[in-house]
Amino acid sequence: MDKRKAAFRQAISCLPPIRRAQLERLDRPEDIEELRFRAGQPPAARTAVGERPLPLEAVTSAELREMLSRAAQYSVHSYTDSLRHGFLTLSGGHRLGICGTAAEEDGRVLGVRGLSSINLRIAHQAEDLQTQIARWIGTDEPQSTLLLSPPGYGKTTLLREWVRYFSDRGFTAAIADERSEIAALADGAPQLAVGRCTDVMEGCSKWQAAVMLLKTMSPALLALDEITAPEDAKAVSLCTHCGTAVIACAHAAGLDDLRQRPIYRELLALGAFHQAVIIEKRDGQRVYRMERWEETKC
Repeated sequence: MDKRKAAFRQAISCLPPIRRAQLERLDRPEDIEELRFRAGQPPAARTAVGERPLPLEAVTSAELREMLSRAAQYSVHSYTDSLRHGFLTLSGGHRLGICGTAAEEDGRVLGVRGLSSINLRIAHQAEDLQTQIARWIGTDEPQSTLLLSPPGYGKTTLLREWVRYFSDRGFTAAIADERSEIAALADGAPQLAVGRCTDVMEGCSKWQAAVMLLKTMSPALLALDEITAPEDAKAVSLCTHCGTAVIACAHAAGLDDLRQRPIYRELLALGAFHQAVIIEKRDGQRVYRMERWEETKC
């Protein structure tokens, strides 16, 4: 619990001092997964149960601009490439998502101006998941696994702990960390625990990272975050042909939802994944369910 409180304090360190002091006085900050700041509305906190407004004064547009400036260490232009995708990764793996008016040129988003809202997603270690993974896996070698859930259910956290489980047992693991939120490298060292036998490539596409990692690091397990584009699927296919197990995430409510999408149907037909973990919520608690492909007849 102390680690979760420490993660909360680290995440809000990018906020203006007055707002930070208000949030530090909240009860049970360790339960907070996201903080939402919307112009003209009080801040809101999202926990496993849902989103609730906080009894604080409304956020101003000037405050949103200050939050972004502080998070970017007063050098917003240095983060242009990340911000045109709508986010900025902070020290510790926390992520600042932004909304507003997109600035476009030739159909390409160049950035976001006129900020309307900011979402501060707090990165947590979930060491209790190691016990759950051990029950699923035991002493088995890595197998290609897909983690499924709607957004905000903790897929990235589970993926990180999955990598750490195998890495700490001596399997060489690699992470294609496109958004710098799985390992959160700082001066080359992961800020989040990903295991003692793990190599990380960040700052490039999953496909580019997968090619480099497979050629140079020979991993037994390669981790990708969300599969959302044909190029991501291409990276999974490459691992399959190289004999490397893959752990990846997908936004889906379950297997039936997954099968409706062409990109995943192709991967399933290829036999790219052997099993799935579906994350659900019941009474505000996360529930994890493992299913083998042969059991689900994919």
